[in-house]
Amino acid sequence: METCASRRLSHLLLSLRTKYIILKKIISIMDEEKIISEGKCLYCSKTISQQGFTRHIATHFKLMQAQMPSSQTALHIVVSAGSYFLHLLAPATTSLKTIDSFLRKIWLECCGHMSAFSNGRWGDDIGITRKLGDAFNMKNKIVYRYDFGSTTELQVEVKGAYKIATAGILLISRNEPLAIMCNSCQQEPATTICAVHVYDEGEGWYCNNCAAGHEKVCEDFADYAKMPVVNSPRTGECAYDGGSVDIERDGVYKNKQN
Repeated sequence: METCASRRLSHLLLSLRTKYIILKKIISIMDEEKIISEGKCLYCSKTISQQGFTRHIATHFKLMQAQMPSSQTALHIVVSAGSYFLHLLAPATTSLKTIDSFLRKIWLECCGHMSAFSNGRWGDDIGITRKLGDAFNMKNKIVYRYDFGSTTELQVEVKGAYKIATAGILLISRNEPLAIMCNSCQQEPATTICAVHVYDEGEGWYCNNCAAGHEKVCEDFADYAKMPVVNSPRTGECAYDGGSVDIERDGVYKNKQN
């Protein structure tokens, strides 16, 4: 008879396998098609690569600090998971609970799962009531996990501190939807994941038209396995179907050839 512990272990292994395949798909796309993860700057509307964004936004922050200095300290926070990223500006007095709430709204929330911040991947948990300035004291990176079953893990880093006034968390940029294309036609952006066939090499990601065809040959797809592609590192996990913040950039890649 299957025990609760064995069921939890099976679920964890299935989740890890799903996450591995999804990340493998994204990585193969990045490698083979030379796709660059990039985001649009809030201040100048320029589109900047993931690698160059921290350096770019620092010039804006330094100029703002020189022109409109404040007694308040604001931290430049970068949250990332592979090619997915967020650049935030938040008062140093912001609590981790407030950051947790923001991350849930923009990237994570599906079923009210538990979450935690920690010092490194295997370090001690950090209290949710701690302030950003305190949590990052003598450190520039902490780890955030959402859902301890099908876990989504994020790296949270401080890239700079500035004397800039900001009311709450300000979204400076996020990555634009990644160019993940349909496995079947290879022509249109994938809009749907089949949670069953995503395990098969070269399958599982479909555009709208190909998803309709896949539904005819996969009973599970229509029943429970159809999941939306969203602009989040939690895509394909649990029951996640998108965020409630910055919805216009939470969709799928738009084919520039159309």
